[in-house]
Amino acid sequence: MHWLWGSGQNLRNMRHRPFLRLALVLASLGSVAARAAHCPPDATTAGFLAPGPFAVGVRSLTLVDTTRQTPAHAGLPALPSRTLPTQVWYPATGPGGGAPIPDAPLASGGPFPLVASSHGFGEINVGEAYLAIALARRGFVVAAPTFPLTNLSAPGGLDLTDAANQPADVRFVIDQVLALSDGGSWLAGGIDKKRIGAQGLSLGGLTTLLVSYNPELRDRRIRAAFAMAPASCELTRKSLSAPHPLLLIDGDQDLITPIAQNAELNFTRGRMPRTLVTLAHATHTAFSGLVTTDSPVNYDAALGCNFVDNITQQQVDQLIAAFGPAAAGTDTTGCDLPCKGQVPSNRPMPASRQHDLTQAAGTAFFEEQFQKSRAAHCFLRNVFAAENADVTVARRGGHAAP
Repeated sequence: MHWLWGSGQNLRNMRHRPFLRLALVLASLGSVAARAAHCPPDATTAGFLAPGPFAVGVRSLTLVDTTRQTPAHAGLPALPSRTLPTQVWYPATGPGGGAPIPDAPLASGGPFPLVASSHGFGEINVGEAYLAIALARRGFVVAAPTFPLTNLSAPGGLDLTDAANQPADVRFVIDQVLALSDGGSWLAGGIDKKRIGAQGLSLGGLTTLLVSYNPELRDRRIRAAFAMAPASCELTRKSLSAPHPLLLIDGDQDLITPIAQNAELNFTRGRMPRTLVTLAHATHTAFSGLVTTDSPVNYDAALGCNFVDNITQQQVDQLIAAFGPAAAGTDTTGCDLPCKGQVPSNRPMPASRQHDLTQAAGTAFFEEQFQKSRAAHCFLRNVFAAENADVTVARRGGHAAP
């Protein structure tokens, strides 16, 4: 009977447990407040949403890689090269806080860190402009290509398997932007080659993880990576072997790349110092800056699933096979196709809120890694989740910046 019901002493202890739980919660809150009190005053969500000191310039480049083909698809012939229309946002001369200025002169104060940004399936290079502009205002150059066959306007329609070529596209874009920095162009002397990062959303998140961490596909110049709702269930520990820091972010109501099968799994399997940010009631689609309005229903169910409903297991298998030797580090066991889960009945996190939290996390992460910001370091560890009830932060591994 003691095993089932407990002793009288245990019953007396149980009566006091609500008070014990309350005491533990208060102690935890006090500990968080104490840690936050030691942070710089700008280590706040509002601080990382505030515009940085720089004006922002933007340039549109057409980068053509003549060494690689665009594959035939949808009855269209192969092309002898890969054309990558690329937007570049950068710190510019002039007063800060305004809209990006086309072709503005590069600001003094460089060289600046470079971040290569990869858009999602069915997006374009300006999809995460909100994050690129925020970074440029804080002293970063951001280069975002539109990939040939996974963008919104791809001729013949979207081709999932071409994502296997995107890590090399990112390497090519980095090569070309560094060449501009090395030459006498508008970007002369503007890039610090030792401070290069990558970021991406969804299929672009997979691209980011591959080009940053995969032994066969990685660009060793990349020193930190930020993956938003990555489509990355198939990546194993072998695929995530590079040692530099990783920030993952996703919503707990993502129907397209469910967090438990993707970002959370990468967080568990990774070897690098890594942080996982989970946003309550947030969706996959609302990470995109192309989505700006509120929705009474899950954004994925209302919009995003329309872009991925036709993806088949055969296409996924073809994509993995197209990785070549890098496919040895993949495993699709337990990976569902998009939009197979139950649609939540609650209202989702508004897109504007999701953008703000993503911006705060992303800018703080790259400032910590490349600008050695104590405020950024303290914010991600002690303040971000404490200030925002809809944010959870988990960390594993070390935290040394490159």
